[in-house]
Amino acid sequence: YPWLVEPHSMPKVFFLVCMPLACLLNAQAVSFDVASIRPHALGDERFHVKIPSNGRFAATGITAKLVLMLAYDIQESQIVGGPSWLATEKWDVEAKSTDQVAHSAEETHRMLQSLLGERFALRIHRQTEQRPAYILVVGKGGPKFKAAEQDGSTNYRITGNSISLERGDLARMVQLLSTALGKPVIDRTGLGGRYDLSLLWDDAPILQGGVPGLDAPVTTGDDRGSIFTAIRDQLGLRLDPMRAAVEVIVVDRIERPSQN
Repeated sequence: YPWLVEPHSMPKVFFLVCMPLACLLNAQAVSFDVASIRPHALGDERFHVKIPSNGRFAATGITAKLVLMLAYDIQESQIVGGPSWLATEKWDVEAKSTDQVAHSAEETHRMLQSLLGERFALRIHRQTEQRPAYILVVGKGGPKFKAAEQDGSTNYRITGNSISLERGDLARMVQLLSTALGKPVIDRTGLGGRYDLSLLWDDAPILQGGVPGLDAPVTTGDDRGSIFTAIRDQLGLRLDPMRAAVEVIVVDRIERPSQN
């Protein structure tokens, strides 16, 4: 699942690209064999992330908060506590397993969790809280997007106020919507599979939402309204506010990463 950014010569728009996972078998390894973490160079606007898969993870210009979200597959609103630099300071990370064995996504996520513990001295605990949240459901007229007709890699294109999917599932979109909404989003659409869709809004509770730690630009539209209106009119979905039991990860301790 690589996340990419366009070259400098093009408009500053962020991309996520997701590759299909290979057939994964081994369930033993819990740590990367090799890992490098370095401070991202000041003034370097590059952003590139490969979502952890098959015993590998690589990122350029990523915040520790986003690493935490990917490692535990959670939304930004599910992270409680931590220092301010968690969402601002950026790092270049490259980690891999060298055992030549295929690893599942779950195993690779555990490897990334171990990396956070070993190199960032991360200590967490989990708890469940009753919180204001949004439930994402299908509207009366049904969804206004169709299942992807072609096979291939999944692309997520993100700006400060838009999300586009090519052959993508709704889980990643929901994770990104939560950042723009500032609250947990629970997917109850019942829509599995992969889809082609796009969403553009003019206003949201969290401006420039989408990818934590990135100054993603806002794209202009033709009076698309709020994110709530856009979800209804453009996707045929609906956000219903309610209180829900939400599991959160509390950051008890985290330090800037140890040297390589």
